[in-house]
Amino acid sequence: MKNIFTFISLFVFTTTLFAQNYRPATRDEQTALIRNIAATSEQMKTLQTDFVQRKTISILADKLLSEGKLSFKQPNKLSWEYTRPYQYRFVLNGDRIMVSSETNTNIINVSGNSVWSEISKIIMSSVNGSGIFDDNRFTATYNVGTHDYQVVLTPRQREMRQMFSSITLTFNRNDYSVNTVEIKEASGDTTHITMRNNRINAELSDEIFAIR
Repeated sequence: MKNIFTFISLFVFTTTLFAQNYRPATRDEQTALIRNIAATSEQMKTLQTDFVQRKTISILADKLLSEGKLSFKQPNKLSWEYTRPYQYRFVLNGDRIMVSSETNTNIINVSGNSVWSEISKIIMSSVNGSGIFDDNRFTATYNVGTHDYQVVLTPRQREMRQMFSSITLTFNRNDYSVNTVEIKEASGDTTHITMRNNRINAELSDEIFAIR
């Protein structure tokens, strides 16, 4: 469980850098949003992006800042790498996960581990928007903002509710790609990450996602 909460404290996403007003989506807007997000997810074969993360810890006044790079490749490969101010890497490849720092590396088999299996699904959903409309896993609320669309997900499963209180994804109004995500932890902590310089469907080597 220590590895799980170490990763959760590092992996969570956020809202945009500027304030927005949201209103509930109409039924027609919700239907169109679901259809367009699903189509975008299907067409996205790879994704590379840079990110800046701001983590808010309830017992601390200061926010923790870090930067890194994310790489994603269909159907189930992800590399989430922190480069500043520390070196930390999370790799998901099929049913295996590698969590590594400058001093330690752990490899986890997701198969048979329900918590890590669900975390893996959440990660993939957050990166490309796939699978977020599963009524068995989430209660979803859809909103329309000035600059993007917002989907707020509340976990249904007890194990996830013990870690996350809500997951909020925002989607670009032009191409329906994921702009940002916010995951509020049950502890009251929140981590803010802004993605930038998105490169979609560029050629990616499988070596990026190697686990060893």
